[in-house]
Amino acid sequence: MKINQTHQKWIWEQDDFPKFTYTEPDLTSLYFKFGQLKMIEKFLNESSSVELLVDRLANEAIATSAIEGEILPRSSVSSSINQILRLGLVDDYTNTYQTDALIEIIVDAKTNQQPLDKDRLSTWHRALFPLGQSGLKKIEAGQYRTHSEAMQIVSGAWEKKKIHYIAPPSNIIECLMTDFITWLNSDTKINQVIKATIAHLYFVLIHPFEDGNGRITRAITDYVLIQANLVNANFYSIATAIYKNRKEYYKILENTCQSPTLDITAWIEWFLKILHQSIDETLAKVEVVKIKTQFWDQHINTKLNEREKKVIQKMLSYLPNEFKGGMRVNKYMSLTKSTKITASRDLADLVQKEIMQSIGRGRGTYYILKI
Repeated sequence: MKINQTHQKWIWEQDDFPKFTYTEPDLTSLYFKFGQLKMIEKFLNESSSVELLVDRLANEAIATSAIEGEILPRSSVSSSINQILRLGLVDDYTNTYQTDALIEIIVDAKTNQQPLDKDRLSTWHRALFPLGQSGLKKIEAGQYRTHSEAMQIVSGAWEKKKIHYIAPPSNIIECLMTDFITWLNSDTKINQVIKATIAHLYFVLIHPFEDGNGRITRAITDYVLIQANLVNANFYSIATAIYKNRKEYYKILENTCQSPTLDITAWIEWFLKILHQSIDETLAKVEVVKIKTQFWDQHINTKLNEREKKVIQKMLSYLPNEFKGGMRVNKYMSLTKSTKITASRDLADLVQKEIMQSIGRGRGTYYILKI
């Protein structure tokens, strides 16, 4: 087996690890964005606030799993959010134990400010792996790893495997984690935003569990950020921004893991950029929520059948982008399981009620929402 590895020493092997050094960043623009989100949050009505909450939490759960190669159905995630937070929304009850557990971890991290200790981390880990297995592999759920094999972060096919990082051996994990938890709960001098970026890296470098380290890392990041009390942590999603920039994420992580010094300035600068993106995504989503609210307010007294409501909701879900290709008769039939005559009649009705606009003629006709 060919292993593409030229590095001989990892960052945790530095004599002063984990005494990280960095150049203090300018947080002015980031705090301004947090302030924008905080101000908008105050003016959201209850339904808009709930919609934003469900959307952000669902994105967080889906993205944090997708980073690990696991795809979760949005319907199951949304159902778990509805039931765990008791939102009272219309529910299809497609939640699973997997989605319930993940949402409970995310919500606990974002809302429970009790000290983070080994027991709580172990509880999170057991929730992720209730059967003590990761796929076909048995793991020690709720326990730090104890196996003698090297914990490697790798990519590529097995015959050309690239090692991005080799974590500390299992026999020093207990000591490293004790130091990590002590630092997490006692270092109050450091800025909380900066502390969140360091906590993320610090935990990844230790990689204490056999599996699930990534998901728990991102939960820890949220846990630290809420202590800054900048804005409702449920209204933004770091995992979503990381997932969209995952190639960059693995590259900066690899460079940091192999750094000959403990200077992590580049890591902090990159992570702050991700935080910027996360808030920008939420601000864009808020605009979408406002547009949808205004749309339904405008048509609050318009009588619509269930087929029409379903199609409108589908088209609105694509905002801020347009529904690709517009709504056509055949798409309407597929979405509502209706006949061509019914689909054509419904679309004509929506045009007459000034909810949709007809574009084109004949077979090229399609419909867009009038927003």
